[in-house]
Amino acid sequence: MTAKMPKQDFETAMQDVAKAFGSPAELLAADHLDRVQKLKLLQQWDYDLGLLLVAGEENMTGPGSGATSERLRAVRDAIARLGADKDPEKSPTGKVSSVKIPEAETKAARRAS
Repeated sequence: MTAKMPKQDFETAMQDVAKAFGSPAELLAADHLDRVQKLKLLQQWDYDLGLLLVAGEENMTGPGSGATSERLRAVRDAIARLGADKDPEKSPTGKVSSVKIPEAETKAARRAS
């Protein structure tokens, strides 16, 4: 079984997923994360990148903003590789703002912490 990342480290990673992991592939390969943690981090990353895209549309871009769309695609591919349900047709923006995590996995994660 995969070891779980300590809660404090996980919360720090949630603050800035891009800083904690160089790429979605690196996050997926992290042995110290369980599947639920990976999905939550990817969901947060998706949200953060969505905000950057909106900022870009409003001409408030920062450094590296040109790669945001590519990174967002990579994050969503990683979410799909983990088998999370996503339905862009239900969301006009295509955002994965509510990754469905099977209830059994969240219960198991709560018991382990």
